[in-house]
Amino acid sequence: MREFKYVAISQRGKSSTGEVVAKNSKEAKTKLLQDGLTPLKLTSVGKSGKGSTKSSKGSTDNKSKSARIAKGSQKGERLGLEFLKRLHELHGSGMPIAESVKLLNLRLSDPYQKEIAGSLWRELAEGRTLSRAMRLLPQYFSESSTFVVEAGEATGNLAPILSKIVLHLEEKREIRSKVLSSMTYPVFVGLVAFGVVLFFLFFLLPQIQEMLDSLGGELNMMAKVLINGSNLVLTIGPFAIIGLLIGGGALYRWSKTEKGGVIFDQNLLRFPLFGEIIYLSEMFQLSSLLATLIWSGIGLTENLRLCEKTIRNRFLRNQFRSARALVNEGKSLPESLRKFKFMPLMQLDVIEVGEKTGNLGNSMEDSSRSFKDQLTKKIKTMTTLVSGAALGFAFSLVALVAISIVTSIFQVSKSISY
Repeated sequence: MREFKYVAISQRGKSSTGEVVAKNSKEAKTKLLQDGLTPLKLTSVGKSGKGSTKSSKGSTDNKSKSARIAKGSQKGERLGLEFLKRLHELHGSGMPIAESVKLLNLRLSDPYQKEIAGSLWRELAEGRTLSRAMRLLPQYFSESSTFVVEAGEATGNLAPILSKIVLHLEEKREIRSKVLSSMTYPVFVGLVAFGVVLFFLFFLLPQIQEMLDSLGGELNMMAKVLINGSNLVLTIGPFAIIGLLIGGGALYRWSKTEKGGVIFDQNLLRFPLFGEIIYLSEMFQLSSLLATLIWSGIGLTENLRLCEKTIRNRFLRNQFRSARALVNEGKSLPESLRKFKFMPLMQLDVIEVGEKTGNLGNSMEDSSRSFKDQLTKKIKTMTTLVSGAALGFAFSLVALVAISIVTSIFQVSKSISY
């Protein structure tokens, strides 16, 4: 028998420490669970230190799992969304949030989900709020989600807030999935066309040229342009790539500065179609989040402060910050946004009506749906144009190579017949 020191949480959420005698760490954990305690740390007092080794190993495994998931990665967002769904199901049924996290920590089988539940439970057991605990896991929960949870905790109305967060994240994933799935086909077509052209230029054309030389013929002008063009690309290509990398690195560093970042993001919004998609995406996320915060019961000033931090485009963030300052001075939200041309006039009129009638939350939800519909249409237009351009590019390259080869062979055959 060995002696183990433990740190555990009682069923009431209180932390306790002590010692337990058992054959091994597994039996020690079983005894603690039978006493209504959930062990957080178990250390062997004996010479072998197996309990400590196992605890350290478990901690190392969790850290290595977290390290494999980068902040903002799609896998991390998906895991965070799945956990919030399970948490909303339990908390929405009436179970306290701490007990819901504790139960998920005991029931979940997926190692990543279990890691999330375990990390949150440890923080909650030490008296921290759920939003603060979620901020310690940025690889799973975005900053905007933690702000909304913080608002729900402040009003004691967390269950509907979790529902809004889940709905918002699912809509974001749906839009991203549409973009990625619609871009798969044109990218594939473009790569296949590029591969076919390389095959013609570097394999078939040299053999055809040798055949024509042996027959006393020569390639026509179009074929010569293709071959000379490919040789020119191979000659200056490495220098062009180096120049692009240097220029791209300089542009990236400049965009990370405060002034350069605002100018870069402002010019990004001016790109045809692509800039509109970025703008509509920002407006959709902002209006959806603002509607969620309004329903949470927090004042408009605090809502705007939280929303400002979630705007990624730095030019739009500065515009929103200036509008928020006017709201703090007593002006209405639509009037402040209209002064800086932050939203389309139609949406501002809808928001103004909602503010006057006391239905600002409904108005923001209507604006969010409108931005989502516009964003979906723009994405569809973009994918149609990209697909058409990819097909046109592929057809033009393949047709150009095929015509140059066929016409060269016809010229030789014509000279032979004479």
